[in-house]
Amino acid sequence: MSVDRPRGKAARPGTAVRMVTVAEVANVSQSVVSKVLNERPGVSDAVRRRVLAAVGATGYEWHRRRPRTEAIEVVFGAIVNAVNAPLLRGFWSMIRDSPFSLTVNHVGADLGWLENLITHRPRGIVLAVSPVPPEVAGRLALARIPTVVVDTIGDSPPEMNAVGATQWRGGAMATGHLTGLGHRRIALLSGPLHMTCCQARFGGYLAALRDAGIRPERALRRSLPFQFPPARRAAHALLDLPDPPTAFVAGNDLQALGVLEACVERGLRVPEDVSVVGYDDLDAAVTAAPALTTVHQPLEEMAAESIRVLNTVIEDPSLAPIRLDLAVDLVIRESTSPARVR
Repeated sequence: MSVDRPRGKAARPGTAVRMVTVAEVANVSQSVVSKVLNERPGVSDAVRRRVLAAVGATGYEWHRRRPRTEAIEVVFGAIVNAVNAPLLRGFWSMIRDSPFSLTVNHVGADLGWLENLITHRPRGIVLAVSPVPPEVAGRLALARIPTVVVDTIGDSPPEMNAVGATQWRGGAMATGHLTGLGHRRIALLSGPLHMTCCQARFGGYLAALRDAGIRPERALRRSLPFQFPPARRAAHALLDLPDPPTAFVAGNDLQALGVLEACVERGLRVPEDVSVVGYDDLDAAVTAAPALTTVHQPLEEMAAESIRVLNTVIEDPSLAPIRLDLAVDLVIRESTSPARVR
């Protein structure tokens, strides 16, 4: 029976042998050598024999890493967050029929959670954390644990794998829907403008106004946290203007719900008097009264895709970093209607 022989020359005696030398002798990539030495799948028997022969020929020594647990660790930035539920549904849809388990964690006040995570070395990590702190990105890079960020705000480090959404398109679709209904005084409740997603949505808002021949007005824009109370207060302030808006584009569904509450408190009807568009399409958007027209950010799909990306870079680390942006869409419900003629 013939045996595949490694090509190339062995290292000289006394020379510290590196993995790249084994790869050259076996005529394969370093990632293939790593797979063989760590007993990972995806390598043919013939190639595996050639790599092991090259290891023997070169005298390469390696220290096997502590085996990874067959768990995928999902780390959330907060224990309670409106987007956690759809993200979990997406993660579970990918894990339930796989041989891997899903472990859920959340960031703590210090980096103890991170050190614990690195110590038990899961198969891979999905960070539902926005933004990713630099020290976290740095430690995970040193630990060489495959990691993907579910990036809902567009601020993931460029060297990390990430799955996000087309935020500019979302801002343009929300605003374009309202201009198409005849609204010309459209208020924007943005999230904090230092966030990349807010900058992108703001750009989409401006583009849609321009396409409709509407001159943007600084007085109709507010930048505030993605929360109900500040949005309610901002809506009251905007509705107090001498020429108030007839429609609102909110930074997320929680802000949109704050606008709905302000309208109720002022005796305004939605959508007859004021139209409102949210963002994210959370569960609360469907149960709101009236049900929210909103930009559907595909959170479940983003979570599912993050698992696919994770498996891809586990099998072939040379493909990293991968960045995917999934398309958003507009879901029209009951909170928008044609502008009233004044």
